[in-house]
Amino acid sequence: MGTYGFIRFSLPLLPADAVMRARIIHIVIVLSLIGIIYGALVCLMQKDMKRLIAYSSVSHLGFCTLGIFSRLRRMAWRAVCSSRSTTASPPARCS
Repeated sequence: MGTYGFIRFSLPLLPADAVMRARIIHIVIVLSLIGIIYGALVCLMQKDMKRLIAYSSVSHLGFCTLGIFSRLRRMAWRAVCSSRSTTASPPARCS
């Protein structure tokens, strides 16, 4: 759901100005990397399985947002396929 929200709602709200758009995308990429690393490190320290899965999901969403905002269509498509494969929807065809 988070990946769909970024594609459906966040990307169209980015400003048309190229400099401001690049600045915002750069900030989101840095936040994605921080989320990936933080989620992975906290996940390593968990003893409770529910918390371990929750923090690994935070890290996974960081990878998805990194793929979406990387401005490469192939990476964005892989992010969508990756998020669909972890939900209850039918498997996506990613090629």
